[in-house]
Amino acid sequence: MSVRLVHEGLPSDITPYRLKLLLRQARIALGLSKGAVEYLVFAIENCQPSDFQNGRICAIWHSLERLATLFRLSKRQINRIEAELVDAGLIKRTYPERKNRSGDRVDGVIKRAAGINLAPLIEKAEYVRSLVGRQMQADEDHKRLREHIQDLFRQIRELENGEANDAATSILPRRRPGELNDIKEMRLVADALAAVLADFSAKVSQPEMTDGSDENVRLITKKEKKNKTRTAPQMRGGEQFNTSPAHARLLATSELRGYIDLYALHGPPDWQSINRATHDRAYKLGISRRIWEEMCVRIGENKTALCLIVADRNSQRDDAFGVDNAAAAFTQMTRKVERDLAVLNSLMGELTDALIRSRGNL
Repeated sequence: MSVRLVHEGLPSDITPYRLKLLLRQARIALGLSKGAVEYLVFAIENCQPSDFQNGRICAIWHSLERLATLFRLSKRQINRIEAELVDAGLIKRTYPERKNRSGDRVDGVIKRAAGINLAPLIEKAEYVRSLVGRQMQADEDHKRLREHIQDLFRQIRELENGEANDAATSILPRRRPGELNDIKEMRLVADALAAVLADFSAKVSQPEMTDGSDENVRLITKKEKKNKTRTAPQMRGGEQFNTSPAHARLLATSELRGYIDLYALHGPPDWQSINRATHDRAYKLGISRRIWEEMCVRIGENKTALCLIVADRNSQRDDAFGVDNAAAAFTQMTRKVERDLAVLNSLMGELTDALIRSRGNL
């Protein structure tokens, strides 16, 4: 018996029957055609349970003609299936070229097999099981993310804010998370919706600040004054600034995101961690301390940080919004934002939309 034909046996908790089920479950992960999997199932069923024991040969030696008849395929199609399985490292052809396939079984044990050897498949059984486990986990992750996205839409609806609903719809127009299959895209959509919820929740709960004294505080009973507490403070040019730290982190480049997570101690980001991270990133991009501090005074630390985030991300793009120099783009952007905050809102909206359409691969 040739040593190279034998195998080390299936894991003790994987039977040949279980192996067939695993192969069908792992077909896509293995990159196999349906015909290839059915071929393996056929081969397993045409071996004896003892053939899967350690030190044994596990093989079949059916002729191409017979296989073609059994599968109702042509010999060329059978050849292609076998070549696919050889390339996948799941079977081994052990018969001499242009020779007939043959084998000998004595007292139930294969002594010689010039045919299709299943040793590679048997020795990859644990790997096949791990693929199935990953697929099951991925399916569970998909289910949880879909439920999470649905819940975010529900929470945004409950804000009873038309702008919030429009923002959520722009992220996923049909509002059907079941239509999303790519896990990366689903996470990006969930992050964007969470950012919308955080933005508009802050807007709804933010009371209007006044210069009056804290003394003699009384309950607000008039309807018009109650509604006043549900309106965020107005910025220059009548625009509102409602972006959350979560949204800012979502738009950041991977390197800047690392800085943010470091300052946030790997927890949810806040504006302090965003501002510290962008401050460090600004100097790395060549933005002088004088310009950074000047813009923080003129338009505020948070908006300055957001301008840096957009300029940094756009410097990595090769589309119409791409820029060659992040530092120069930052300076130009902050000057425009100082005149009209809508410029920043527009650029952030475009960048958010572009990230979702590209599944985060700008």
